[in-house]
Amino acid sequence: MSSTLPPVPAASQSPAETIVEAIRRNLPHVPFAEGQTATDTDLAVAPEHLLALVTGLKTRKELAFDFLRNIAGVDMEAEGLVCKYQLYSFKHGHALQITVACPPDNPRLPSLTGLYAAADWHEREAAEMFGLIFEGHPNPKNLLLEEDLRIHPLLKAHPLQKVEILQGIEEGPPGFKF
Repeated sequence: MSSTLPPVPAASQSPAETIVEAIRRNLPHVPFAEGQTATDTDLAVAPEHLLALVTGLKTRKELAFDFLRNIAGVDMEAEGLVCKYQLYSFKHGHALQITVACPPDNPRLPSLTGLYAAADWHEREAAEMFGLIFEGHPNPKNLLLEEDLRIHPLLKAHPLQKVEILQGIEEGPPGFKF
């Protein structure tokens, strides 16, 4: 008796124009700029419009972005921090990235924990590693570092950055011999 499962058809990605048109039609009051990554449509939105955009993306049945894949911080040095959100719709089979640039002196974003349970850990990690502040987050404790430690190790200005980059750049094989 064979234990192989029947093939599951993969959802085909909707063309970028179709996704953007659907978003503009369903969320005409939310300003955003469109772009494209190597794989996904990218929407650039201001921090003050993020919650309205994501709420509409999730709750409108025509869009139905029901899965938060990831939240990632990016340090743009003098330009400030950028937060990238990757969403997916299982119903429609389309993916989307949202890019939110925060000014250098105000890295605040609304928390998406009320919309996606997965935002809890993703936001905590981005806050801990980059210093992003997610307003309204129900449990903003560190995940990896000690709770009272307030350093952000993935910032390019982190004092140990040069040391960490140089680790492993020695002659011979990297690491230790046991």
